[in-house]
Amino acid sequence: MTLEFENELGDIRAVSSTLDRTRTERIRPLVTGDPAPFFSLAGAPNNWRASVFAQNGSERTTSVLDLVSVRPLVVSFYCPCWGRYALPYLNSLVQLHQNLLLAGADLVVFSNESPKTLERQVKGLDFRVAYAAESTVAQRFGVYSEDDPVWERVSGISEEAFTPALYVIGLDRRIAYHFLDENFDRPLDQDAIFDVVRDLNIAHYETR
Repeated sequence: MTLEFENELGDIRAVSSTLDRTRTERIRPLVTGDPAPFFSLAGAPNNWRASVFAQNGSERTTSVLDLVSVRPLVVSFYCPCWGRYALPYLNSLVQLHQNLLLAGADLVVFSNESPKTLERQVKGLDFRVAYAAESTVAQRFGVYSEDDPVWERVSGISEEAFTPALYVIGLDRRIAYHFLDENFDRPLDQDAIFDVVRDLNIAHYETR
């Protein structure tokens, strides 16, 4: 249902009512053991753009296949629209990345804001941040759906938000560890992440 409202200036604004929303079953985020979906990155440092398809052209490109062939890959998502939860989570990713460098793993963070915008919010943002238009990658990982919006479950969160999540992916492109914070009340378990990265390095990378 679309409703029209007129403000004090006489401007008319159309608003879609959620009462009419076609509700499908709740999203099912990917979990440990699931195959990680394909994604690719195009652009350059501080200006990566993400896609769920292979990208061709003159720009520098890489994909999940390229990244996991070298070392374990940690994938996470970040949305400035998370309100008070947002900045602490972004700072935890900065700290995590510094430790992942020592542990021998890469970090890619998908956001619905450009990397340059995020750089103005926090210092030390030296890992790959990729702008994912329309949250396409988050949809593939099952942490975003228009039919199951976060703002209907958690107050103070905007409609564009996806569920905070983190995945560790190994050489076989299987998810070796997952973190989901559907209620926005859990910190990252960095020790658990490092343990999985260490085990993947021993099992699949150091023996090659």
